[in-house]
Amino acid sequence: MANASLQAVMAACLSGYAEHHPLSPHQWQVCHHILDCRTAALGGFALECDQCGDCPFLYHACRDRHCPRCQRRASEDWVERQRAAVLPVTYHHLVFTLPETLNGWVEVHPEVIYGLLFETVWATLSAFGEDPKRLDGQLGMTAMLHTWGQTLVRHVHLHCLVPGGAFGADGTWHPAK
Repeated sequence: MANASLQAVMAACLSGYAEHHPLSPHQWQVCHHILDCRTAALGGFALECDQCGDCPFLYHACRDRHCPRCQRRASEDWVERQRAAVLPVTYHHLVFTLPETLNGWVEVHPEVIYGLLFETVWATLSAFGEDPKRLDGQLGMTAMLHTWGQTLVRHVHLHCLVPGGAFGADGTWHPAK
């Protein structure tokens, strides 16, 4: 499996993994979308070349937001937009994790919990940035929500990329010490 795709790994390992690690209905759905992506399971269509008569059959994509094949272009576009906004300063990677005891609430009210996590993290970082004893300015942040850990268990956390400084009210850069 030197050049194995996620789909191939899942096809080979998912049933064995699921025997010992229970998956939620949503996790099963995502796994089956990825397994079915661009296969006969989703159907497809034939194209015919007007010049050579070749008639390749193309399968439909799952379009699941977790599918690396379907979301590759969207991910690359997002990365390019983020690169265009990068300042020529040091950045810090911060991770904020939701306490595990709140995982049950995530199942019931995901939009509310995720929204509160983003708001709370931003309020915390902004307070540090605006503190005259610290940076005395406006911070920036790029944050990415992750809802699963590497072992496919619920693990809600934000990965944040924060510049090492802040812009003061007069527009000057206040670097972190």
